[in-house]
Amino acid sequence: MTPKPKKWKELPSDISAAHRALVTAMREVRECSPRTQAEIAADAHQAATTLSNHLNGGRIPEETLLQDFYGVVEKDAAGPLPHTLDTLLDLRVHAQKRHCDCCSIGYPHADGLVDTEVPASRTVRKPPMARALRLRRRSRRRGYWVPQGQMRVPVPPAEGDRHPAEAAELAWPETGVVARYLSDGRSRDADLLLWRAGVSYSADDIVKAVGSCRSAGLRDAAETILLNAAERADRQAVLNITAAFSKAGRHEDVAFMLAAAIQASG
Repeated sequence: MTPKPKKWKELPSDISAAHRALVTAMREVRECSPRTQAEIAADAHQAATTLSNHLNGGRIPEETLLQDFYGVVEKDAAGPLPHTLDTLLDLRVHAQKRHCDCCSIGYPHADGLVDTEVPASRTVRKPPMARALRLRRRSRRRGYWVPQGQMRVPVPPAEGDRHPAEAAELAWPETGVVARYLSDGRSRDADLLLWRAGVSYSADDIVKAVGSCRSAGLRDAAETILLNAAERADRQAVLNITAAFSKAGRHEDVAFMLAAAIQASG
């Protein structure tokens, strides 16, 4: 049975012709799968919002994400796909070309997209593990206390294998995605999700995301969210986040936030 054509959003008018060609080709490939977009994204090891962003022209996908997406749809398709993987990869290369520093090719648009992925700050340019270690070293030299964490990255057990109370603590839906990215060595993809949480989430949602990562054993991921939150330009927002952790009785995270905020302002 041929999948019913999907009704797509109109692409942003300011994306390049090469980016538009890539998105159009990806959409034509996606229509070859009868499954939902969320199901495709899950099998492609990415958040549903990430795939939606790529298919709506919000950002040019990483090569590995594009390959995973194509592989999933190829397995679902009843016949040959309208484009080869090599064609999509070539379109991606052309879409990434930037003519000047002011071009926005490959960067998200400020039009309300949920899955903002590429930061304008320096936060995500270093791996989360290295940043956490650097913060601890500097904080010790300055006399600030920062909790010591484990440097391993375990993947949370399957939901059926966890205690119900433990499963309930994983309140951040992206926790499992971050864990898979880190265990697969896809640190940049994990960085992007952690950056987005730190710089755009509300204080209460950051408390949930950090607590969820800690419950899953992802201490360094939790601290990376805190690092990004502490580097927000809006210092009142930083204070509100710190207050939310204090209200929740998360004194370890309060100490980490304060140390990171002092470093960021120094």
